[in-house]
Amino acid sequence: MNYLSISINFARQIPMLNPTTGEIALFHALLDLKNIDMNFKDKTGKRKSWADGFDPTSATLQLYSGLSANGIVKAREKLKALGLIDFKSRGRRKSTIYKLLDISSDKSAVNGSVNSSDNSSDISGDNSSDNSVPLNKTKQDKTKQDNNSEKSETPSHKPKFMPESVEYQLAMRLFKWIHYNNPKHLALTNKQEQQWADNIRLMIQRDHRSPQEIKSVIDWCQSHQFWKTNILSTAKLRKQFDTLTVQMDNDSGTTRTNKKRVYS
Repeated sequence: MNYLSISINFARQIPMLNPTTGEIALFHALLDLKNIDMNFKDKTGKRKSWADGFDPTSATLQLYSGLSANGIVKAREKLKALGLIDFKSRGRRKSTIYKLLDISSDKSAVNGSVNSSDNSSDISGDNSSDNSVPLNKTKQDKTKQDNNSEKSETPSHKPKFMPESVEYQLAMRLFKWIHYNNPKHLALTNKQEQQWADNIRLMIQRDHRSPQEIKSVIDWCQSHQFWKTNILSTAKLRKQFDTLTVQMDNDSGTTRTNKKRVYS
């Protein structure tokens, strides 16, 4: 199991499992928090695995899922019944232990077709550019081309985004939603995946969008009746990002605050 395979397999099972939006939000919150947990070692000093349990606080789950404490209790019972998670309550003074179950096995409602690698796809920190190969330009390139021009970045100078990079993960998060909304949508080629990830890089480096902000807008726009049929690439996401942000704020009735937190 890894972050991307779990996320995609869950999206493919949504039509059959028919979870509520709250249950979907809680599952993604647990997935994101487990991904963060993977960056830490257990008590014996060994790196944690996706099969290990983890114990996020109720306040953290509320923050990441947008659900109330009672909403979390109801949603987790349904997710457990669907065979997506397991959990063990330890009373009021200790956080509940959660486990993400392997949903790509034959016992799942829909068999996952994503090949998981032994290396987990972890996203950590807001310094997302550290996860991809840096963009290197020679002195000759700098004299001939405008360093601020996106068009100057030829394919040979563009970074290659690995599956564990935050840029690639966010790009595939958008594609996962697009494919969920339209299962007939064509799969991306390797070249297109890199192009999508590079647009995310530009959003982070040039537009100064945080990974968490991008993730929130992706999830919101792909659940919106109008925008989910219009935001069909990371290029379009970048172009419409300001408009999407304003409308998301208006719909939620809350004012966005700049909070630094680990992207999950």
